[in-house]
Amino acid sequence: MIVFEFEMVACHSGPLNGKKVSIESRKDNAAHSEMTRKSALTSNTKKRAGVITGDVSNSQSYSDAEFREIIATLRERLTYYAEYYGGDFDIYRGDAFQLVVAQPQHSIAAAVGLRLALKAHASGVDVRMSVAVGEAQFRPSEVKTGTGDAFVLSGRGLDNIKPHHLTFCSGEQTLDDKTQLLTRFADAHINGLTQTQSQTLLAYLEATDKSHESVAAILDKNRSNVSRILNASNYKLIAEYLDYMERALTLWVQEGTSLKTEQLTKED
Repeated sequence: MIVFEFEMVACHSGPLNGKKVSIESRKDNAAHSEMTRKSALTSNTKKRAGVITGDVSNSQSYSDAEFREIIATLRERLTYYAEYYGGDFDIYRGDAFQLVVAQPQHSIAAAVGLRLALKAHASGVDVRMSVAVGEAQFRPSEVKTGTGDAFVLSGRGLDNIKPHHLTFCSGEQTLDDKTQLLTRFADAHINGLTQTQSQTLLAYLEATDKSHESVAAILDKNRSNVSRILNASNYKLIAEYLDYMERALTLWVQEGTSLKTEQLTKED
């Protein structure tokens, strides 16, 4: 039996118009992440992970055809993030899903990317997601049966998420104090993005070349129009939020690794 196992941490509490430009442009990195994922499958080393638990908002309001398209978009993006950041996912109960990534510092970027992709899919489509980091243990392709702090906290977070659409919990009181309010502000901002703004912002965030000319080429739109849409979506604010969260969680991971090494040295 193959099992993922990650270190315990206590916590107090579409594709763009059918395009796959960002996915295709990152094949090499995705292949590297897949090798990392397969390596983790056979390793007993405990690591920290990120878990995203979510569901499609108001899923019963869509026709069967609309809902199938929404789930197809969701599945494509979940597959991409699982491959790129090393992990796995499940879609269950029709509109619910869980994604676990072996690189927890990117868990917020994955969640924001998922939300933008769904909001870009069609007007009015949105998802609620609870992101948590900590211990995680699961069998490949059976993420929904996973155990550990990250799964428990992420699930609880989704149960209590309303009226928000995005929440976050780390393993440190100090880090949570610094990031949870920022996440609520980012969540409120994303709430107001239109379908076109979501599509354009996602293209910018995932583009290797972030010049407006390059983003316009990806979307096959006029550069001046793309610049106008990006400015209206306050794209720099979201980019800075994601950069801050990645740096904060990278430090959190590094501190946990250093602490574990120190504890092992003392035991020896």
